[in-house]
Amino acid sequence: MQTLEVKKDIHWVGVLNATLRAFDVVFEARFGTTYNSYLIQADKPTLIDCVHEKFAGEFLDKLRSLINIKDIQYIVVNHTEMDHSGALGYVLKENPNAQILSTKTAALFLKNMLHMDFKGKTVEDGECISLGNKQLKFIHAPYWHWPDTMFTYLEEDRILFPCDGFATHFCDERLFDDRVDDFTPDFRHYYEHVMGPYRKKILDAIEKIKGLNIQLIAPSHGPILRTDIWKYINAYKDWSTPRKDPNKRLIVVFYASMYGNTKKMAEAVAKGASIMNTEVKLFDAASVSPEFMRCEIESADGVLFGSSTINGDALRPVWDIIDIMFSVNIKGKKCATFGTYGWSGEATRLMEDRLKGLKLNVVQPPFKVIFSPTEEDLKKCAIFGYDFAKSL
Repeated sequence: MQTLEVKKDIHWVGVLNATLRAFDVVFEARFGTTYNSYLIQADKPTLIDCVHEKFAGEFLDKLRSLINIKDIQYIVVNHTEMDHSGALGYVLKENPNAQILSTKTAALFLKNMLHMDFKGKTVEDGECISLGNKQLKFIHAPYWHWPDTMFTYLEEDRILFPCDGFATHFCDERLFDDRVDDFTPDFRHYYEHVMGPYRKKILDAIEKIKGLNIQLIAPSHGPILRTDIWKYINAYKDWSTPRKDPNKRLIVVFYASMYGNTKKMAEAVAKGASIMNTEVKLFDAASVSPEFMRCEIESADGVLFGSSTINGDALRPVWDIIDIMFSVNIKGKKCATFGTYGWSGEATRLMEDRLKGLKLNVVQPPFKVIFSPTEEDLKKCAIFGYDFAKSL
């Protein structure tokens, strides 16, 4: 695929990677991805972001089909992650006079990535730069999803370039959201994996752009959004907003159970915790997506984990939930562990050690039951849950 005119004098000059199935090694991309870059052919020609280094040759050819690369005056670097900055050095070798526009943090990152001198200007939050017949406005959006990120808004054409914001790993050469197949699940999947850990920052940036007249969103991956723009923005806002009854404490209980015994414990724990005018959410760790649990964990006042012990360890689904907690604001959040075992019973202690390592506050000793819980054990589970709720 060659270039595509997004609006008059604004061209997509990105590349398609339809065969990719694992982005950054671990991120599932079931329909591949795109690396989107945009050329604004204004009085002062400007390039918005670049592409992955391995596509640098194709990228430069696309630019040359539209412009003499030496005529590019500005290169906007909204975010320095290497899938966007990888080809930047190749552009600068052909045009060392192009001026890079970025945040201060991005400029520092680029020095350690490019290992070459370059002309740069750090732009402030809300600053505008004239391209002659067009004007760019810059909106700082740190932690979408790196600390260096900003958005760029092209005022005359009402286009927002948010780099990884509102993006999708979804490759379709038709490019526009109203032409491609349904990518809704992949849009949400991308949010949960990439943006979900930074929900507070998401809301901060949305507050900054809510007054803009945005007619088109041109992200760094996936479809260009031009239909019902605020549907996408409001989806981010909705997914980033904590859901919690302000009049109740919220406890989230996760469990993994081999034969249903730890499940019985979890249900009794949840029942006991709910006595204290507390909202309790109970989740089978094997039946939920860890990424979709970030918001629940962040909203909770306390988190409880239950697991059977197998081969001296907790069950994998619970570890999957705990593993995503490094990317959630959980420091000091109260927690405790429980579970069943046959002869060794290490699961509760191992979970507790990991939670302490994540800087959570373990407020009571683990509660363990050997094999199947008795009625008396279940009463003690309810007390365990009650005591935990009381600690909040």
